[in-house]
Order: sequence, then C-alpha cells, then structure tokens
Amino acid sequence: MAEPKLPTRHARPRQTREEARARIVAAASELVRERSFPELSVGEIMELAGLERTIFYRHFDDLADLLRQASREAIEALYETEVALGAGRDGTGPESVRPAIEAAVKVYRLHGPLLRALSEAAAGDEQIAAGRVELRRRFDELVASALSDSAQLSSRPVAELRETARALNLMNESYMQDAFGRKPRVSSETAVRTLSEIWVAAIGR
Repeated sequence: MAEPKLPTRHARPRQTREEARARIVAAASELVRERSFPELSVGEIMELAGLERTIFYRHFDDLADLLRQASREAIEALYETEVALGAGRDGTGPESVRPAIEAAVKVYRLHGPLLRALSEAAAGDEQIAAGRVELRRRFDELVASALSDSAQLSSRPVAELRETARALNLMNESYMQDAFGRKPRVSSETAVRTLSEIWVAAIGR
C-alpha cells in the first residue's frame, strides 16, 4: 500500500477527512525518523502535512493520541508474528523461529520510528504505558506457551520459561528499536540472522 504523499509546506489543498488524517499520520511518521517524541509539535506536523493546525484536533486529542492510532497497525502486525510463532507444531525450532523473526523485522523496518516514538511516549502517557504492559504480557504468554510445547524445554519449570520468554521479547524490542528506530542501522537480513541465532541458542541450551 502506497504511503500518502506529503504536499509542499505552503500547499493547502482541500482534503477529505480520510485524506487529511492520512496526511497527518504520514507527516508524523516522517518527523519521528529525525526527532524524539518530546521534540514533536502539532504545528510542525501540520505544516509538513500542508494543513491548518486546527484540523489536527478534528482527528486526534493530542500527540499521544495520534501516536496510538498511527502505530495500531504496526502493533497488531507484531502480535500476529507472535501468534504465528506459537501456532507452529514445534514453535521453537530454527524452521519456526526464523520466519517469525523475519515477520517481526519486516514490521520494524516499515514502522520502526513510530514504534520507537511510542516507547518514548509511554514515559509520560499512562494509557500508552498500560497498553505496552498489556502487549508485553500477551507476547510473553504466547512465547512461554511455545517454549513449554517444545520437547527440549517441556520439563523446565513454568516460571523459568516465562522469564526466558520475557527476556527474549525484551531483547527483540530493544534490538529492533536500535536497528530500525530511526534510519535502518543494519540490513534486514543481518537483524534476522542475529536474532534467530540468539533465540535458537537460548531455546536449545
């Protein structure tokens, strides 16, 4: 799906509601590649979008609301990668781990700056912070379940598997924000190989 093109800073064409919202999201997505969340401003976003500042508040309550809505697609896509990992017959083997990592890297390659900004915004927004806690819980449960179904890990205590799942998920998030949170720092293949090797080594120990 093609991203909406941003107009020049001085263009103010008439917009439908959907077009205006798409331009605001596109402008914010562009700016977070260069700025942290606290550095964003409604004025700069709307200038880049080519729209009047007041239009922003027809679509979003504030910048945190914009970020929540703009990153929803990326968050759901990430969750689907975890579901795919847990749905495999053996969700912990190299043949299952790599495709799941590839899918997650693809999401971060596309939405990394937004996901990084969402992480930054959590420090000052209770709703975003609560959403991230719930999302991590869902991720941890899915991965822990996949680990417990693995023949080589089934005998381990449930509490240990949960900690392994939490550590792996936190590593994924931190590493991919570092790799793709602004401009891509490494290739997708490098990120996939690095994370897959760590996952397989941790699971097979």
